[in-house]
Amino acid sequence: MNVKLYFLEKSKVMIPLFGEAIHAGFESPATDYEESRIDLNSYLTKYPEATFYARVTGDCMTGSGIFDGDLLVVDRSLKPQNGDVVVGVMDGEFILRVFFKTGDQVYLMPDNPRYHPIAITAESHFEIWGVVPHTILNQASQRHVRLNRLQQFLR
Repeated sequence: MNVKLYFLEKSKVMIPLFGEAIHAGFESPATDYEESRIDLNSYLTKYPEATFYARVTGDCMTGSGIFDGDLLVVDRSLKPQNGDVVVGVMDGEFILRVFFKTGDQVYLMPDNPRYHPIAITAESHFEIWGVVPHTILNQASQRHVRLNRLQQFLR
């Protein structure tokens, strides 16, 4: 997996934040428009100095909604919990997988059936670089997938 790293810095620009939640399940009655400002860095992490961005290359995590070209927010201050998506280095290469521990055995699990789990052993050269608490999905890149899926509803 090729990874481009982007380090998170203190934000200088506050982005507008719509004051009401956007309902995705049903229409809500009209409400007064309210706008505030949000610093995305403060939303994405409590520790910007320990956080970086990385661009995804590959399809091993599509089951978790992580696709080629998406942007990961990787927080090095977080300790991985069972089921977390993690970025690590294995044998000198970056790898993106799900941290999965059962008993004393740790696995790096793909979320795509085309790939196999990787068991971490004493001989493994693996280091976790951070936990992925957020991803930024490139909606435009998923347009064709969405259209194909939605066409099935009309048949």
